[in-house]
Amino acid sequence: MRKALQGVHQWPLLAWLTPAVPVRLLQADGSQSIWCDGVEMTQSRQRVVDAKCVAIELPETLVLRRQLTLPPMAAQDIANAVALDARSVSPFGPGEVAWGYSINALAKGSIAVEIALASRRQIQQYVSTQAERVRQATDPEVWVRGAQGVAPLVFEGFGEVQRSQQAARWRHLGYGLLGTVALLLIAIAVTPTAQLRLRAMQAVHAYDEVVGRVAPAVREREELLQSAEQLSSLAEVLVGRIEPLTLMDRLTQALPDDTALQTVKLQGGKVTILGLTGDASALMKILGEQHGLRDVRAPSAATRMPGAQKESFMIEFMLDPAHFGVQTVPPPSAPHQKTATESSAGASTQAAGATPSTPSAPVAPASASTSAPTSAPPSAARAATFGGGATFGGVPTRTAPSKDAAVTTTPTVSTAPTAPAKP
Repeated sequence: MRKALQGVHQWPLLAWLTPAVPVRLLQADGSQSIWCDGVEMTQSRQRVVDAKCVAIELPETLVLRRQLTLPPMAAQDIANAVALDARSVSPFGPGEVAWGYSINALAKGSIAVEIALASRRQIQQYVSTQAERVRQATDPEVWVRGAQGVAPLVFEGFGEVQRSQQAARWRHLGYGLLGTVALLLIAIAVTPTAQLRLRAMQAVHAYDEVVGRVAPAVREREELLQSAEQLSSLAEVLVGRIEPLTLMDRLTQALPDDTALQTVKLQGGKVTILGLTGDASALMKILGEQHGLRDVRAPSAATRMPGAQKESFMIEFMLDPAHFGVQTVPPPSAPHQKTATESSAGASTQAAGATPSTPSAPVAPASASTSAPTSAPPSAARAATFGGGATFGGVPTRTAPSKDAAVTTTPTVSTAPTAPAKP
């Protein structure tokens, strides 16, 4: 892999990263010129270019030339072929030959190679004679002008390594700059994604912190929602449910005194009552006039047993949940009732206090109308709560006053004992 990657810098894609190093050529005729990439620079460019690499041109009297024609092959294979040919045809002793070559492509696809041969000892002697001209260069290169104006032939093993190292430094610098540009482009492309990722991570951390802080509130909210769901379920259950006590109280107030219930059956909003009454048709009329009762009907006719005074009935009706349903909101208090109670109690106290101060008067025998205690109005009797003095199915039976009797609406209340009447 290392050998394969050694020629990567020569690929057309990366060849531009290897700069051409200018070389100052000290010619054999005593003049000098500047060459760059095998091409001699113009005089105008030579004035502004500072060439640090120096090469010495060998005179033609020290050089042997040879031409080779090779098939297309790699650069390293061409170098190996030239070295083999130079060693095989060298007239110098073993290890004394030095060579350089240049490559030109022919029209038929083959390669023309020009080879220059020289004695290494003679080259060193010539370089030593040019010491005054190469004072600034410690290890000058050795060149030979190519035939037919081609690129110069560089002899291997002299100062060409210095030029190659300088070109390699510039190439490495180019690779470094190219890598830096690539990293910057990658960073520019990745930065938005990295920012979004960091923001997402910060958001996740912030969300976790908020979840940790609001966990108690969330639990309380869940408990509240559960309670609300339970209340909603309970409200759904209670919707349309009939309150039996309200029904019994209404029946107690509505049924006449001669009616007695034997069975009360409640199924949802449907009520079925069975019992005895003096007039079943009048009872159905009374029930039909009650608020909250509808669809009053008798599934079977009323019957009267022989010798019985009352009829046996069976009546069905529907209840309105608005009147007989479960009350979810407590009824407001009635302050006027309290005021009326306090006023009646005050009047009774005042009457009781006034009685002892008045001397006892002879009391005549009371008639039937005055001696009998005044009965309470029907509304007061019907206001009795369920389970009180009223019998199940109606109110207690009371004696109705005669038409000729005088009814006293406001009887005198006395707390003192009454003296016996004198004759």
